[in-house]
Amino acid sequence: MSKKRKITITCISAVLLVILCVVGVLAIVANSQNDKSQPTKELSQWMSMIKDETLLKTVVIPGAHDAGTKGLPYLAETQDRNTADMLACGIRYLDLRVSKKNGELKIYHGPFKGVTLDSVIEDIAKFIQAYPTEALILDFQHFDGDAEQDTQAKVTAALPVVKAQGDFVEFVDNLTLGEIRGKCLILWGRDSADDETFLRRNNDAGTVEQSALQSYYESSLNKKSSTAYIKTALPHYIDMYKQGGKGLFVLQGQLTDGLFVFGPHYREATHNKNMNAYVKNLKDSADLDIINIIMRDFVSPHKNCLALQLNLTKGNVKTESINAFQQMLDDNLQK
Repeated sequence: MSKKRKITITCISAVLLVILCVVGVLAIVANSQNDKSQPTKELSQWMSMIKDETLLKTVVIPGAHDAGTKGLPYLAETQDRNTADMLACGIRYLDLRVSKKNGELKIYHGPFKGVTLDSVIEDIAKFIQAYPTEALILDFQHFDGDAEQDTQAKVTAALPVVKAQGDFVEFVDNLTLGEIRGKCLILWGRDSADDETFLRRNNDAGTVEQSALQSYYESSLNKKSSTAYIKTALPHYIDMYKQGGKGLFVLQGQLTDGLFVFGPHYREATHNKNMNAYVKNLKDSADLDIINIIMRDFVSPHKNCLALQLNLTKGNVKTESINAFQQMLDDNLQK
């Protein structure tokens, strides 16, 4: 081997070593900020304190981005709680990505496969059975391989599902919480689902007509710094919904690791405080009327209750439950 080639290899190895060391340090720093607090039992049934007649699209609902990714490699893990724990923490919207590998359906993110869809469905079914006052929104947009048809079969066989009556958008726009308690509303991001069980959801760009759920996402915006994202991306997504969006509205609160180096843990560590402040301040915003589902990475009792407290401002909480709802918020926000 020539001397020049040896020097090149040495330099490349040194650079890679530095990158690995930096990533390792960032991982340690980010993980040290994870919220491991446990929720109070009241958080498992917070919907029981919301008025039956409240439209689902006006309830402020905590959501989990890439749910089911606990245990994936560092660069792919966006949640550090399993499905049962997230539901106990107050999550009622799950963003689920399904892959088929060796005949088995698994949750995935990027190239990595995690827990089975069966285990996620089992946790959901047990939760709904234990807490019939609650309702879940399951959002299936991303599939890897030929997982779509099998996923539909699994969901319809195992879960109590709300079926649409007539036009999807009109149905969701008029759906009340009382009508969906104890059931799951299924949103589907592929044309392969034409059954009334699976309501059409929009794509990232918002170009699919007659969609029952809007969840706008522009990669370049989500790769920005936390401050820039909150200043530019969130108002942009809200404006997109105001300009003709109907049905449910998911406000994406997570950042994207554009370099695939820092990972979701580190990105959230730089974003968490700013995003918490943004959610908290929505109570004084003119945008509050359209705020519905707030989706985030690494959900926790504290994050979820920052969103849930907006239901008090909106007047969604039953009069007789206001004190209990406030106490639930106080107990979990202190964690």
